[in-house]
Order: sequence, then structure tokens, then C-alpha cells
Amino acid sequence: MAFAYEQFLLLLMAFSTCFSSTSSNSSVKPQRLVSRLIHPGSIHHPHYKPHATAQDRIQLDIQQSAARLAYIQARIEGSLVSNNDNKASVSPSLTARTILANISIGQPPIPQLVIIDTASDSFWIMCSPCTNCDNHLGPLFDPSKSSTFFPQCKIPCLFKGCKCDPIPFRASYADGSTASGTYGRDTVVFETTDEGTSKIFDVLFGCGHYIGYDSDPGHNGILGLNSAVESLATKMGRKFSYCIGNLADPHYNYNQLILGEGADLEGFSTPFQVHNGFYYVTMEGISIGEKMLDIPPRTFERKENGTGGVIIDTGSTISYLVDNVHKLIYKEVRNLIGRSFRGAIIENSPWMLCYYGSINKDLAGFPVVTFHFAEGADLAMDSGSFFSQVSNDIFCMTIGPASNIDIKSKPSVVGLLAQQSYNVGYDLVNNYVYFQRIDCELLSG
Repeated sequence: MAFAYEQFLLLLMAFSTCFSSTSSNSSVKPQRLVSRLIHPGSIHHPHYKPHATAQDRIQLDIQQSAARLAYIQARIEGSLVSNNDNKASVSPSLTARTILANISIGQPPIPQLVIIDTASDSFWIMCSPCTNCDNHLGPLFDPSKSSTFFPQCKIPCLFKGCKCDPIPFRASYADGSTASGTYGRDTVVFETTDEGTSKIFDVLFGCGHYIGYDSDPGHNGILGLNSAVESLATKMGRKFSYCIGNLADPHYNYNQLILGEGADLEGFSTPFQVHNGFYYVTMEGISIGEKMLDIPPRTFERKENGTGGVIIDTGSTISYLVDNVHKLIYKEVRNLIGRSFRGAIIENSPWMLCYYGSINKDLAGFPVVTFHFAEGADLAMDSGSFFSQVSNDIFCMTIGPASNIDIKSKPSVVGLLAQQSYNVGYDLVNNYVYFQRIDCELLSG
């Protein structure tokens, strides 16, 4: 459903309103607006399943990553439409396998767990009253109980008691699910690294009163982090960073998102371009140990028709590479360890390269696999990032072929497993992404 032209202009005016903030702790350094990130396998996740096996988790990761590829295809083809150009999500029944941020909204502040999505410009949460929100995480935000909430009206209310005709909000997703309601403004509260809080006033967001999901979505909304002018990342200073630790450790508690001037932009950097809301980087090669794979030039280039290219993404757990490159990696891994380990096949995922054995015990000497990007930036994967332990005695390579999904545009995707043990920083002013290999605990102080 499209806006009328006048309504569209009003919404643009609303989006252009500046943000302001105050903090409960002052400092000479820029405030570091922090949100603790919770991965699906963490004991801190509300849907943590202590009895789930490693194979259960990897199968969900595979399904979620496949759904993400289908979504990427839909975005590139332009087949998703919504009234605020929000086209970012994956199959909602699987979104619990993505990273959640912990923020609070309103006065008094109500905690919310929302998906961080580097491909979305939207910020929306479930709001009370809500239809089909039975499986929300924690308390729903009730705008009628927040002293700082204001509805976003089609015609601004300039006097007390005037009637507000709220601007409608609607988001459509690749699997046919929807979120709809109205737009509003309220205060968003973040933690700071000095154990204080910082309030961001007058934040525009979608208040979802009807959620068209067939099953439990596993989140309370979406926090978009792409470079569009409407995204919270842009409004908060055009810088953000996230640090991802060991996703296989359910007790690891130092994953974090930082927004604004306090974001960590350290390490080696490479330029990015934005197409269809995705961050595209220039991959120049891949090495396994000292061996550079023989990849033809221009293999990773994004073509004029929109096909190809390399996307760095928070929505996919597994990485996907174009078929000819995947075959080279597949062959090299088999040459390195194929004679030492017995091959294994994972039910429903026969394309995965798997062996019987233990990553920690048997792959201590496996060479580092490195993605090489333009201007000298590298993303190095040790055995714990390049492989995943899918059962007590089976491990699998965490890179798949793009052809595993019927996706015409055939982009390569750098997923979350490849970004483990890195702080990844985005400079939206100069269009650079930074890779700093670090334990996230060192950034939490």
C-alpha cells in the first residue's frame, strides 16, 4: 500500500528531525552507546534450548541462512514492497537464529530484544495492543503508558486536544509475513560502557499492532543498520560497530553493538558500496595458509545487471561463495585433511563438506583461511570459524555454494561465523568497513 504524495512528504519531513541525547554519566570521550548482543545459542537468549544438539543448531543455521539468501534475491530483484521501503527480514519462524540487540524504549523504559540487520533501514517494535504477538519476548511496549510517546500524525497537531490521524506503518517480508501499525516517536535508552545510560530523544519508529507471522518470530522487532537516511545508524552519527565472539560458546557474554561517535573503527579497512541496501565489499582473493587460491580476476565483481558481488551481512550465519570458488576451497580442504579423516554426510544438507572428528582435538594445526579485500584488509578464519562442530564426532565446513539456493543474482555472502573474533566497524561518512581481530571482552570496559 503506497502513501499519497502529501503523506510521503510529511514522512520525509518527520525523518529529517534531528536526534538529541543526554547521558547519566559525563565523559570527555564520545559516549559509547552500547547494546549487548545475544546470539541464539546463548544461555541469555529467552528461547535458549539447553537440550538442543549441535546438529539441531547447525540445521537451523542452514535453514535461516538459506532463507536469508532467498530474501537477498527478492531485494535485488525488487520483488518486496512496503510503504516505508523496509524490505529487510528473513523467514520469521527462523529469525531466532540471528543476533538480537537489547535496547529500551519509552518512559518508563521497557526493554526490547530486536534483530540487528545491516541490510535494513527500518526500526520497529511490537506494541500493545497487538494481534498475533503471543510469543513476544518480555513485556510489550504500550505507547499509552509512556509519558514521552507521541504519535506521528499525517497533519501535525499544533494545539492541545487536536485529533491525530496517525501515519500508517507496514512492512512486508520475503516469506509473505507482515508487520503493521502506526508510526510514533519516543525515547530510546542505551547502556554506556561506564555503566551509565544514554537517552536518545524523539526517535521515529514503527509501532507494530498486528504481526502477520505463522509462528513464533523469536524477536520483538527490527533495528536497521544500513546507510539509508532513515536508519538509526545514520541518525546516530553515521558510525557503528559490532563485535562477535565465539558463537559456539553458550556462556560467552561480550558480544556488543556500539552506535555513534563511540563506535570502534580500528584495524584494517576496506571501502564498501551500497546497493539495494546491502554493504558490498571488494574481495580480491582467498588464501588457505600460505597458498593463494587460483581465482580468476573479476570473479567477485558486481556486474552492471546487479548480479554477483560480495555482501557482508549480519543476517546469514553461514557464508556463501560463487560455485567455482567454493569448488576450489572444497578441493583444497579435501587435499589437506581428506586422507586423515573419514567423510560424513549431514541429513538434508549433503552439499556440506563434513568429516568425523573434533575441531579442538584434531584441527589444531589446520591453516588459517583468509578473505582478502581491497586496500589490504583481511578477514582471517581459524578452524573454529571455518568449521562448525555439528555433533560430538562430526565437523563441517561453514562455507556453502551459492547455487545451493536457486538464486539468480548469485552474490557471495560473508556471514556471521566468518566474522567471529572480530570487531567490525562501519564508517558511513567515508564508506569504509574496519576489521579488528580481538576478544570482545577487551572492548567491554
